[in-house]
Amino acid sequence: MSSVSLGRTFATIGTALLASYVFWDAHCPRNTRRRIRQKLPANLDKWRIPGNCVQDEERIWLQLGEVLDQWGFTQWQHRAGSILRAPSTAPQLSSGFGYTPLARTTPIWLGWFEYTNPLCRAVRTREGHDVIIRVIVIGKEGHEHLKILRKLATGPLSLYSENHTLPMFSELQFEDIIFGVFPKAGGSVSEAHGYWPRNSVGDIVDMLLQMLEALVFIHSHNVAHRDAFIDNFVVQWQPESLAAKKISISRPRIYLIDFEVSVQFPEDCPIENRVCRQCPPEVESGKPYDPFKLDVWQLASSLHKFKSKIPAIDETLAAMTDDDPVCRLDAQQALDRLGQIVASMPPESLLFEPEGAFKFNSDTN
Repeated sequence: MSSVSLGRTFATIGTALLASYVFWDAHCPRNTRRRIRQKLPANLDKWRIPGNCVQDEERIWLQLGEVLDQWGFTQWQHRAGSILRAPSTAPQLSSGFGYTPLARTTPIWLGWFEYTNPLCRAVRTREGHDVIIRVIVIGKEGHEHLKILRKLATGPLSLYSENHTLPMFSELQFEDIIFGVFPKAGGSVSEAHGYWPRNSVGDIVDMLLQMLEALVFIHSHNVAHRDAFIDNFVVQWQPESLAAKKISISRPRIYLIDFEVSVQFPEDCPIENRVCRQCPPEVESGKPYDPFKLDVWQLASSLHKFKSKIPAIDETLAAMTDDDPVCRLDAQQALDRLGQIVASMPPESLLFEPEGAFKFNSDTN
């Protein structure tokens, strides 16, 4: 999708949501709003873990159903566990963030969404765009999260190609709760290796390069993610070069999500003071640590089962998880080193199965 078309998609979705939101905000009786709010969790932790079963999670969004309906959303249907499926009656349109390669023969996987916690919900707009609505603020909680999203996921910074932060289409407020509305991507990067996609070494290394570029960008704007494991990266589609038995002309874009525990430092903060006091693996003593180096460790450690069988690539991943944060590569160093390695190799040389890949009984989809 061209940048012009994608921009029109953003504008269409944002305008439609704003119109529905303004109408509801103006016409909903105060006592109705208060009644609905009293049934919803009082804080982020209670929304994240509302009880001991899936029914408790579902109950929250059912209680919010009247609000979502008025905002023009059709909720995805609960299937099992933490898996939702797309509504069968509403129309569906591409928003530019989720696709399926022809080798898959059907876009069935785009109709499923597995949430990591009930703060997120997949919904479909009246126009047919699938989006994720996410609780960001409740009362006094979450305002730093919202501040970081406003900086990276909206406005001028969101227009840079090096910025892989998933854009935020709009903010919607109900009483003291602020929701962010985000495009639904094709799937999670956590599925890229050791699961159903037939991704080659080249496919996964391309994703890794983009994930590093994502970290380099937010670090350059004084933001450390602090939860940069691969399940907080999403991808437009799984390239599956091994299924197609060739290298695709198009490459999927990677997006970084979930800045809930991220930290932002002021522009004038000295580098030596850009430290945090929570304990990552290398600082069990509780001493201040470098959150930017933590991001690199988290990303590489979540790829510990991936082995490219190319020494230079595997050694770079190992250097990203060095126990000594001083010796550990930072995001820019890792990106530069890995980029040089890949640039020195013909793409066809990476068209093979990585170690630890899921074993299929046949070549069927």
